[in-house]
Amino acid sequence: MLRRCLVLFTLVVSCHRSPPPDRSAATLQPTAGSSTRTPEQIRRQGNHLIGAGSAYLQAHAHNPVEWYPWGAEALALAVKLDRPIFLSIGYVSCHWCHVMESEVFEHDDVAIFLNEHFISIKVDREERPDLDAAYMSAVEAMTDGGGWPMTVFLTPTGRPFFGGTYFPHDDFLRVIQSVADRFRSERDAVESQGAVLYQRIAASLPSNPQPGLQGPELRAIAKAAVRNVDPQWGGFAGRMKFPTPIRWRFLLHAYRKWADPELAAALRKTLDAMANGGLHDQIGGGFFRYTTEPTWTVPHFEKMLYDNAQLAALYLEAAVALDEPRYREVGEDTLDFLLRQMQLTSGGFGASFDADSAGTEGATYLWTPAQLRAVAADADGAVLATLLGVTEAGNFERESVPTWHAAVSLSAADLTHARQVWQRWRWKLLEARQARPQPAFDQKLVTAWNGLTISALALGYRTSADVRYRDAAERAASATWTNNRQPAGDLARTSNGGRAGEAAILDDYADLALALLDLFEATGDSRQLERSVALATEAVQRFASPAGAWFLTSRVDQQPLGRRVEVFDHVEPSGNSAMLSLLGRLATATGGSAFAASQRAALLAYSATLRERGLEMAGWLDAALVLAGPCYEIVVAGDHSVAQTQALDAVWSRLLAPWITGVVTPSQGAPAELERLLPAASEKRARLGTAVAYVCATGSCKLPTSDATRLRADALAGWTH
Repeated sequence: MLRRCLVLFTLVVSCHRSPPPDRSAATLQPTAGSSTRTPEQIRRQGNHLIGAGSAYLQAHAHNPVEWYPWGAEALALAVKLDRPIFLSIGYVSCHWCHVMESEVFEHDDVAIFLNEHFISIKVDREERPDLDAAYMSAVEAMTDGGGWPMTVFLTPTGRPFFGGTYFPHDDFLRVIQSVADRFRSERDAVESQGAVLYQRIAASLPSNPQPGLQGPELRAIAKAAVRNVDPQWGGFAGRMKFPTPIRWRFLLHAYRKWADPELAAALRKTLDAMANGGLHDQIGGGFFRYTTEPTWTVPHFEKMLYDNAQLAALYLEAAVALDEPRYREVGEDTLDFLLRQMQLTSGGFGASFDADSAGTEGATYLWTPAQLRAVAADADGAVLATLLGVTEAGNFERESVPTWHAAVSLSAADLTHARQVWQRWRWKLLEARQARPQPAFDQKLVTAWNGLTISALALGYRTSADVRYRDAAERAASATWTNNRQPAGDLARTSNGGRAGEAAILDDYADLALALLDLFEATGDSRQLERSVALATEAVQRFASPAGAWFLTSRVDQQPLGRRVEVFDHVEPSGNSAMLSLLGRLATATGGSAFAASQRAALLAYSATLRERGLEMAGWLDAALVLAGPCYEIVVAGDHSVAQTQALDAVWSRLLAPWITGVVTPSQGAPAELERLLPAASEKRARLGTAVAYVCATGSCKLPTSDATRLRADALAGWTH
């Protein structure tokens, strides 16, 4: 009944397409409290977004719309004036958000009508993912789809009753006129619709608990996922291709458990296709957000920190698990892109690069054969054009997104020559590209995304021993802790230029705590472990749901649609799946029974949902796979100058396994502070100057060994890779 009512309203709005709307005057009389400023005055003086920390909100601060940020002032005004709320949610690197701003929000006729009949609120989804998640659920319920910019109309008390995404100018003007008319003439129906929708999307509760998933079920889910892989291009079959690294991480770990050749083939197919395609910025490094077609060729040109951090880590682990040096090159090249292009002066990392440059989507990244020849001369330019698939016809707007798809059809000799030419000219091509107009860079420091990046850098250091990655991880951890940790001890979601933003969500606590644990394992710095434990403890206390798992928002936050438990993993791991990984690893490392109990309770509470939704909860599956065990603690005791320590440390640094936690300690044993935090390190010492590795699982230990081959075998027992 709800769906029918909402769809009916959508049809009523969308059918009013002729004649064009009257742009000279609003169809309704102004309500009390309408803005007294003209559109030109608002442009000149700015609206209520002036002074906002968010770059996205700042970009709208001089629209003629009387935008407000989300907060008590705007919400109270809507109730006082009894007006519907127009809520627009987007983010600064969103191409269609820019289009809607220029086509719609910069126009006086739209601004006049909105200012007279609505309270208009702008939200940066990256600063308020809680609001974005809640209202996106409403839009998806109303339209069977979603996206950004998100357009939602709310009752004065914040309950949604109509929504959509991008609207062109004329359609949007019809929509707001219809919505305003309906709000006045059918108020009871609007309020009733909002109440029904509120009940539908309010905080989700788990099904009746069932036994936890064990190995055979997890393997069956992984095998079923492979059947949905595009057999030609890899990735999951669909009109567009998203990298979804958290899904491939689970499948990689499933392969490491069972050595299933089908999983290996799907992983290789996808990792190769993504690395060779236009999703991967072949010249500048890093990955774009997704491709608009199924061959990984034409990307949507945003670059997001969270994508690049996760993909770097995925390729680095895959290089070890699949014994493929090419994947290590991709992973390290992605880390180098982050260090070169996204690291802030504070040491933290910015959020994203815009899809647009010079007012055009992707303009910075496109090439013609003539442009290649201008940089590399005729002969080498022709070789590069063949290698990169740059043609006169182009593959996007008559220009070309460079790919390495053509490399697979070259002979061995031609490919060797092409690679030599590529190495000669790559950085010159990047230098020439840097001279073009560049996309805007959003410099806000997002806690969760910096956590993902710190983890990737720590992994890069362990696989390569490149101290640049270690130093960058430590600087980012320090910057995030300094700028986004409040005096009272709670976290902020973001900071801009050192100015802290809104309260952190579950994802921020979990991802940063995981990052600090990864950094501890890479460096042995006990301070990072101490901070990780503190954040995990705080997260359990602040976010725990009595029904199992954890709420998205802290108990002190007021949410218009109720506190939500977000269990599904999308382009980022959900806070819940990150918590499951965090608590499992900390329980193994510290012996913390409370951490283990919380993890098991959440997995049991949502076991029915997990069985039903499968790969949509890939992070949960990954945690269940690791929990099925065996899980190991490893302590390598010895001085780095000792040859045996170097050998053991080399093995430890390449295990990279989610079922292993551990650390390298001095010959004389771990310092007292580390022993307090990590009981497994207690009494673990080198013997007669010879380095020793200790491998333990749930209270029982294997024989200490100084042999690197034995260490590898012990650490992989029960797993195949």
